Amino acid sequence: MAEPRIERIEVDGALAWRKTYGNPQRRARMALLRWLARRLGLNALIAPIPLDAEAACATEAGMIERLAALGLRVPSIIDRGPTCLVLSGLGQTLALACKREPDLERRADLLRAGFEALIDLHRRGGYASQAVARNLTVADHRIGFIDLEEDPALMMSLPAAQARDALLFVQSSARFLLDHPARYAALLSDYLAQESPAVRAEIGKTARRLRWLAWPASLGSARGRAFAMALRQLGAAAGSGLDWPEAGGPRMNTDEHG
Repeated sequence: MAEPRIERIEVDGALAWRKTYGNPQRRARMALLRWLARRLGLNALIAPIPLDAEAACATEAGMIERLAALGLRVPSIIDRGPTCLVLSGLGQTLALACKREPDLERRADLLRAGFEALIDLHRRGGYASQAVARNLTVADHRIGFIDLEEDPALMMSLPAAQARDALLFVQSSARFLLDHPARYAALLSDYLAQESPAVRAEIGKTARRLRWLAWPASLGSARGRAFAMALRQLGAAAGSGLDWPEAGGPRMNTDEHG
């Protein structure tokens, strides 16, 4: 779908965001990705059907209301129109907090909080749209969820939608401990030990079927090396029996991360 246009505004002296949704683009590309995911049996990675502006707006409002009813931290809807929402701010993103944090232990604590928020979300029967680190927020020691304009459960089962949360979070967060793979592996192992067997099975299946991507990815940029590390850690922690050699001495280059 088209990326929403997001504007920072003030409402009654408080920070807020105006999201204006656009009409879908890249329909052919998304259809190809859905076909490929189905052919490979990657249920958790089936691409969403692109939504028009009104449907995307309604979906985000519905996801916000659903997660709020479950007790999760999500933006308040201050105002809404057919293709626009005005949403309260929830603080800085988890990705930005990790990027700005030089201390290893505090950075690991931020990632642990992200994993714990996913466990809490899933235990309450919920799931996010795209649980990448930039779509989680952190403020007052609480994790929030933003950018909820997709509903993955329209395309997949609940365990697959929850596995999608884990896969996207791992793919987007491994870079913040790229030079400490054992530390990240411990966080991931602790997280998966608390997940349901159905979600662990979906994660393990995805890791097995994407194993061939790890080696070429490890030879590329910092993002590629982080992706390779994420696949290795997922495979090992989910019990899928994957065993790839470690890439030699990668270091995190924060200039490459948004």
